[in-house]
Amino acid sequence: MNLKDKVSIVTGASGGIGCSIALELAEAGGRIVLVGRSTQKLSEVASNIQKLGGVAVWHSVDIRQNSTVEDVVKKTIDRFGQIDILVNSAFWGPPASIENTTEEFWNQTIDTTLKAAFLFARAVVPYMKSKGGGRIVNIGSLAGKIGEDKRTAYCAAKWGLEGLSAAMSEELRRFNIHVHLISPAATDTPWWREMPTNLTPETIEKMIPPRVIAQAVHWVLSLPDQVHVPDLPIYNFQNPFEGKQSPFEGI
Repeated sequence: MNLKDKVSIVTGASGGIGCSIALELAEAGGRIVLVGRSTQKLSEVASNIQKLGGVAVWHSVDIRQNSTVEDVVKKTIDRFGQIDILVNSAFWGPPASIENTTEEFWNQTIDTTLKAAFLFARAVVPYMKSKGGGRIVNIGSLAGKIGEDKRTAYCAAKWGLEGLSAAMSEELRRFNIHVHLISPAATDTPWWREMPTNLTPETIEKMIPPRVIAQAVHWVLSLPDQVHVPDLPIYNFQNPFEGKQSPFEGI
């Protein structure tokens, strides 16, 4: 896929991995629809893309609501006439012990991290089918492949995203719609600084730069249609939290 002028919806685009992916696709000539929560941050990302000569619009919405998701997709079609790429990067998943995982906490984690990806995929697939193909990229996690301490809800959501990706890949391949799962381990995003972790310079040094994840997304999207990468794990070469039971000890 040549990314020039392709239309991409990127969720979780207000910061971290989602922001890096949006910038990467814009630099490749794509037209970007930014979706997230923070009006200020989305506006800043859109402005940065426009300074690069790119095209970006943004929507500050609750991606857990089907009506909202369908509205974003409809506005994208009204504006650009097509949807070529969907990148589901949004998540919510602070650490919590099983005893402290309330029903509300569980629902917010699952709805933001898994349900929203399903809603967006369901909404864009008819348009991809009608134009003869497309690409869906789900941003998974190492937490979707192994259990992690104090991340019950988050692991459940990311493991669910693995299953969703695998099932969609089988169902949609006949319509020339590729579904890719990219699963990074600890990545140096602002999220870590908001969590109760003891981040040392050595810890941060061992984390994956978010631009690497964006480049991986660019790479899988650039592959020819006869090539498919269903799952791309990206791990830390050295464990940033070596010697600890988990990054969230003491919670």
